[in-house]
Amino acid sequence: MMTTPQMADTWHQWQHDVVALLRKDYSEAFREIGLDDVDWPSWHKLFEQGRTPRAAIERAFERDL
Repeated sequence: MMTTPQMADTWHQWQHDVVALLRKDYSEAFREIGLDDVDWPSWHKLFEQGRTPRAAIERAFERDL
């Protein structure tokens, strides 16, 4: 997959949105989470599928069944 600057900006924003939602929705477990704490290669396929950050979190925690 070729990455354009616009796609990179979108991916970067998506990552920040995921972290913000994790902090907000799961504050007990993820209060101190940062960008460097996430295994982004594992999450990138969810981004490529077009999932929103919330939908990606639901899928990652297998709540999207």
